[in-house]
Amino acid sequence: MLKKDIKIERGAALLLSLLITSVVSLIGYRLFDITIFTSELEKKYISDQQSLLLVLSLEEYTLDFISSSEKRNSLSLMTNKYDPYSPIKIPIERGDVLAQIEDKSDCFNINVLVTNIEKSNKKIVNQEELKFFKNLLISLDTPDEKVEIISASLTDWMDFDDFPDNYNGAEDFYYSNLESPYLPANDYFQNINEIRQVKGISEDIYQNLKPYICALPNESNLINLNSISPLKPKILVALSENKITDQDAINIIENRPLEGFKEIGDFFNDDFIKKSFETKFAKEKLTTEPFYFNLKTQIKFDEFTFIMNTGFLKEKETMQIISRKKGNSL
Repeated sequence: MLKKDIKIERGAALLLSLLITSVVSLIGYRLFDITIFTSELEKKYISDQQSLLLVLSLEEYTLDFISSSEKRNSLSLMTNKYDPYSPIKIPIERGDVLAQIEDKSDCFNINVLVTNIEKSNKKIVNQEELKFFKNLLISLDTPDEKVEIISASLTDWMDFDDFPDNYNGAEDFYYSNLESPYLPANDYFQNINEIRQVKGISEDIYQNLKPYICALPNESNLINLNSISPLKPKILVALSENKITDQDAINIIENRPLEGFKEIGDFFNDDFIKKSFETKFAKEKLTTEPFYFNLKTQIKFDEFTFIMNTGFLKEKETMQIISRKKGNSL
């Protein structure tokens, strides 16, 4: 890791520690004051309720903090791009709180593959986004036949109709005839775990894709250049239509300015970059502003554990909480 990155990570640890400590202090030391006379069932219920109170308070504090564009950019530059699983641990009476804020603006939103038109019950497959997604699958060494099956089946899963777009796709007839039958959602994905159910996606393919994708509202179609981790070079490889290598992408990421790119045009001033990312789509896909954060909170109290993942997204110039998911350890 470069020296400049080490300084950034130390700053991030201090900032996040102060944020979490402030919330824990504000809520008070009696938050988890459960008497020994409480039954185990009641204790679990009270622990969950009070843990939720702590999470909601931390959410509000985080939302207030990232409402500022300047603070969002600072937080994005300070989050640990080399170790995405490095939560801050704060002790509380009879337990501890682990929390981490991640800038997730470097993910590909799978919901942009299709635009559903509700009034006419029709859909538009976004061909350039689909091509990018196929290149991402190829960069992850997905077999060619699987690339076509997965791409077609994903768009079929999201569209409103019940007819496969082509012979590689899948709709109700395919899924209802499986050994354990189910039906496609015919709607946008709410969580990336859902794609496990899509035709063609094995567990290995899912695990390869998982770090690179997210499920956001359909309008959110950008990728923040300043957020991309050196551990996830395939985003840039796919954006170049697989013209560059993983090492090329890592070099590009590690040689970003310390303060990040201010304007996306600055990134394209380099001759190698111009040749590697020459399509109009590549130039329009990238941004320099963070817009999507995830707050992971894990609260341990005695033998009980409460875990929450909270998603924050910039919509119409305002940061909003768009999702809460209980479970999944840090």
